[in-house]
Amino acid sequence: MPDEDAICLELYKLAVEMADRTSARRAGANTFFFTLHAALAGSSVSSARLASRPHTATFRASTPSVALAGVVLSMTWWALLRYYRRLNRAKFVVINEMEAALPAQPYTREWAELWARFSRQNRHREASMVEQVVPFVFAAIYVVLPLRTVTQ
Repeated sequence: MPDEDAICLELYKLAVEMADRTSARRAGANTFFFTLHAALAGSSVSSARLASRPHTATFRASTPSVALAGVVLSMTWWALLRYYRRLNRAKFVVINEMEAALPAQPYTREWAELWARFSRQNRHREASMVEQVVPFVFAAIYVVLPLRTVTQ
């Protein structure tokens, strides 16, 4: 029968690997949504410019639809980021609990060090908090574009 310590270590390695995979999936989702939004926002700006010309009523009519789609995609992206944040938080709670039985606690120490050095100066912001702002920036672009088209 395998040694219980060896089993615990293998489970710990698996938990860390799964947390890493979740972070990689989140990064992939960010790349996907950012690329999609960059293309959609770029086409929206082009449509808005065309819509400002008198003979392009079709583009003027499509601009609100594109903006609505962009806002929906932005909110979807934001919700997915929140999901990944909660999932990773739960994974690291488990990893930190598992570390208590190990001779070293690298993740627990890393977070303690990070917070000790940067939270007092209010300079530490979790990447997930910062990245959640980006969907709102795109949503604002999509809200402003149709308004800009109507006023031109």
